[in-house]
Amino acid sequence: MLTWTFFRIVTGSPKGRRFVFRQMFEFTARRYDHITDWTQMNYGYAEGPGDGHTIALKPEEEHERYCHQLYYRAVQGMNLPGKDVVEVSCGRGGGAAFIHRHLQPRTMTAIDIAAAAIKFCRRVHRAPELRFVQGEAEELPLFDESADVLINVEASFCYEDLDQFFREAHRVLRPGGYFCYTDLQAPEDMDGLTARLERVGFDLVRCDDITANVTRALELDARRRSDILRAHVPWYLRHAMRDFAGIPGSRIPTKLVNGTFCYCSFTLRKRAQAEELAVREAA
Repeated sequence: MLTWTFFRIVTGSPKGRRFVFRQMFEFTARRYDHITDWTQMNYGYAEGPGDGHTIALKPEEEHERYCHQLYYRAVQGMNLPGKDVVEVSCGRGGGAAFIHRHLQPRTMTAIDIAAAAIKFCRRVHRAPELRFVQGEAEELPLFDESADVLINVEASFCYEDLDQFFREAHRVLRPGGYFCYTDLQAPEDMDGLTARLERVGFDLVRCDDITANVTRALELDARRRSDILRAHVPWYLRHAMRDFAGIPGSRIPTKLVNGTFCYCSFTLRKRAQAEELAVREAA
């Protein structure tokens, strides 16, 4: 009943979806503030046969390998040294810290709506030029044209107004900057989604369906995710939290397997002013 009510709210009302997810992330960050080695909540990425490893990691990073690999896949092809990078909806901050540590941008700014999550991030992920800021995706607390790359990983389904988030991403990026956008989608919505992004002022560089890679990562990571549920979630909430944790066989992973949802990774580029003018004139 709790799971049914949750999905009724998040699918039926944009305002309700935003409220529920904000409260859930605040509660999660406060309740699990002491678990400092759990820093990511995405579904992960695996590639190829066997263990699906794609990158070299330090031993202390291995337990969140597949989550790290999704971030690495999201920014594939980006040359980040010397760049100002922003992540929107950073959660527990592990993805932003990974990008900062391994890909060495000039600055890394990570934003999340949950104050408790930002408090956790500031305590756990301390490094020069890595900062965490509370703010909303639809009203980013950043100056115009202040970022070279903006990253959004598995978070946009929580937003009240997706088009407003796209406009904010466009505003914050410098001309020619890149928007790396990764999330679950309904296959029938893909053409419309691409058109919405183009209307805002982005050109599609690439769009990859990585559903098989994500579902494989969930299979490979299932034991760790189940162990976290058993160790830290009260028994009466475990069934409802199985989707949130991405346990194979629960609602969302099943929809990925049966094709109801797909999981896509977009790379988009903000048009420069001359390019925007040419597009308008051609239209």
